[in-house]
Amino acid sequence: MIEQLWLQPPLAFARLGPSRTPCDNHSWGPSDLTPRGTGKTTVVPQPTLDLAANGTLSQRTPEHVRFKDAQGWRPICPYFEVHGSWTVDGERHDGPVTEDVLREFGLSLADVTWTVAVANLKAHHLTQSEGDRIEARVEVRGDDHQRHRLDGTSPQDAPEPLVPAGRSVPLGSVQLPAPNPRLPELRLRFTPAAGFVYGPSDLPSDGNYQVPQERRFLNPDARWSDWQLTGEDPRTVPGGLFAGAERGRSVGLVDDVCDGLVTVSLRGGPSATGRVVACPPVFSPDRRPFVSIADGLTDRVRRGDVRRPEYLADTELTARETRDLFERILETMGNVNLDVMNGIFEALPRAVPLTGVLLGLTEQGRRRHRRFVALEMLEDLLRERPDLIRAVVRQPGADPSFNALMPVDMRGADGAALHLTRRQYDLLEGWARSLRESTEAGT
Repeated sequence: MIEQLWLQPPLAFARLGPSRTPCDNHSWGPSDLTPRGTGKTTVVPQPTLDLAANGTLSQRTPEHVRFKDAQGWRPICPYFEVHGSWTVDGERHDGPVTEDVLREFGLSLADVTWTVAVANLKAHHLTQSEGDRIEARVEVRGDDHQRHRLDGTSPQDAPEPLVPAGRSVPLGSVQLPAPNPRLPELRLRFTPAAGFVYGPSDLPSDGNYQVPQERRFLNPDARWSDWQLTGEDPRTVPGGLFAGAERGRSVGLVDDVCDGLVTVSLRGGPSATGRVVACPPVFSPDRRPFVSIADGLTDRVRRGDVRRPEYLADTELTARETRDLFERILETMGNVNLDVMNGIFEALPRAVPLTGVLLGLTEQGRRRHRRFVALEMLEDLLRERPDLIRAVVRQPGADPSFNALMPVDMRGADGAALHLTRRQYDLLEGWARSLRESTEAGT
């Protein structure tokens, strides 16, 4: 029997886009170090699965990746693949679940059920009104290969539902590919929404927030349409996260992002659940954040490994991690207007104007960080200044106010000054310490 199921990946990120063509699969490659190159991360095409309207699945490898077309951003549409473990003649197996595996146990695609439940609870999070929930749910049998819409609606039995009866906010769609001999695995594809904004029916067409008439149908009497910010509400940190925040009162706008659960189950057998998150496009796909979601997760489960002597003794590994971090710091600098941010937080003194340079502070920051990507230069600097990391890098859990400690003038999700993860900071300190320990005395 099939004893266990799980989904790969267990967590997937979809990205909004109005184009009808999904973005090709790609990964981050090595930095472009050609003579006239950017020095930044390259985008490398990867094998891509194309899903037709009738469920036919095929594979190709694109020559290059196109993120936008005439219709706008191409959406990122992740696949979930079913894996499992089973026993045949006393021998345990695990891997992708296929039709052949199902037949081994007297099952077919019709015995597979997928359930996708997603929601946009931004408005409900603030108002706590049940009528401000926007939710969608579909259930698809494994032999159904048509596309199914995820139409977001509000509870109609709640007082003043945000989405009125007969209307819906599109939250994307799902489709099951038909397995074939070349691609026999059981999969589900999640396609996110277009990235549109919806507003109440009485939203002025000539106001600060302009929404097309066809997307102005939300209930103007819903709690969210006139919700007012009061006092130090921690749910709005950092502030200004909703339309109308400039006057402290919501104007009732919602977008079509969502997150939720993808569940697959077998008749009379096990089930598995993964999570999907729909979010905005990556507007600079060749520039990586220096604190990523992967860094946050790694900090949760492998924080202590960088404190072990044997880990730090692997100088090739720690140097590679450090170089990758400083490459990502440089790429982040390419996305930040430090002059404007410093005008808000005033963490640094004004930069001395540079001839022909409009953003002096920004350019100085980029020039400095460009040097640190050359790891030999950074190694020498840390040998000469043993206290450098503690002196210039903000420690996790330290004073959250904005000051001259790195990273300067960057705000975290909690509204306070951004910092590295504890694991990243400890790695830097340990790596710098190992450099000093291996330095010949008197040099």
